[in-house]
Parts: sequence; C-alpha cells; structure tokens
Amino acid sequence: MDKDLISKKEVLELTGISYGQLYRWKRKNIIPESWFIKKSSYTGQETFFPREKMLTRIDTIKEMKDGYSLDELSDFFSPNPTKIEISEEELRSHNLLSEHTLALCTSLLGVKNVFEFPDILNMMITEKAQRLQVPKEHQQTLFLFLHEKFTPLKESSLELIGIRKGEAYMWILLPLPSDFLVDHLAQVVLRFDLQQMMEELKMTLTNTNGI
Repeated sequence: MDKDLISKKEVLELTGISYGQLYRWKRKNIIPESWFIKKSSYTGQETFFPREKMLTRIDTIKEMKDGYSLDELSDFFSPNPTKIEISEEELRSHNLLSEHTLALCTSLLGVKNVFEFPDILNMMITEKAQRLQVPKEHQQTLFLFLHEKFTPLKESSLELIGIRKGEAYMWILLPLPSDFLVDHLAQVVLRFDLQQMMEELKMTLTNTNGI
C-alpha cells in the first residue's frame, strides 16, 4: 500500500479517537470528505487517508476541541477563511513577516487601511519564498501572480509550484495532489501546499484574536 496513505484502522489505533468521533468530524467537514479514499484490499474495500495530513489534522483537533465547539472547529477548518481584517500595525505584531516582505507587498497593493485574509496569506507565501532565496524581482511577480490568480475564498486545495530555468522563474497552481515533470535544465525551487499554509495562518491569527 502507498506509504503516503494510512488506513482507517491505523488512524483509530494511533490517535486513540473513536469511529464515532471520526465520522462526526467528517459530517462537520472538520476532516474533508476528499480525504476519505476508498481502495480495494485483501479484505475487500477499505478506507485510507493521506497519512501526514490526517495525523497532523487530528493532533490539531485534539489540541483545540476542549476550547471550541464543533461548529467553531468546522468554521476554522473551512476552505473559506473567516472574515479577518488586520491593520499594518497589528500585522507587524504577529511577527509573520519581515520588514522586507511587508514593504514589498504593501507597495504592490497600494494604500490600504486594513489587510484581509487573502492579502495576508499571499504575503506569508512571499515571505517563505524570500527565505528560500528567491530574488526580489521574482518575489514581486509571485505576489502579483497570487493576487491575480489565487482566490482562497473559493479554492484552497491547490499546490504552488516554483520552477527556475536559468534566470527565469515560473509560478504554477495545480490541484492537490499533483504530479508533474520538468526538463533536466529546470529546477523546482518551491512546492507549497496552500491549504496547509492557510490553516497555519488561521491558527496563528486565531491564537491571538480568537475564532
């Protein structure tokens, strides 16, 4: 069986959750239905999950479930970000972004009193690209590409691919999970799971502001 998958039986054994909890979380979309993967096995048809995502998600749920209701958790893990508006001063207080990234992105957005969730997410992605030594001019093209093409309010199950060939950089959005091939002269400089990054940002903002 694919090592990146984990069976339902293993999930229950490793995490200590019950069958009932698992399916309550499914009904509330706290665990996405798309993660329930039916596959044939020697015992018939069995349910599997993406291993790393599933175990990480359950750890997060277990950490949060005593402080939040199922409806609040459902909102938190929803693909549609909670309505969030943050001033530049508040954004600085979260220590998510370097001054370099904040200056670069705000210059491209123009004058704004507050930043909404998609703007902050795109800034965070640009910050991660900067840490991977993506040159400044290509950080700019990345931010503008995300600003124009990525709409987390509508779609989050995407992967961002960054490819470099010579001095040129190319940015691609692909559905998760994605497979692709590049020629031998090209280099994959980044691969970001945007759904995971969105959840990381929600967690950071929630820990400060509440859901």
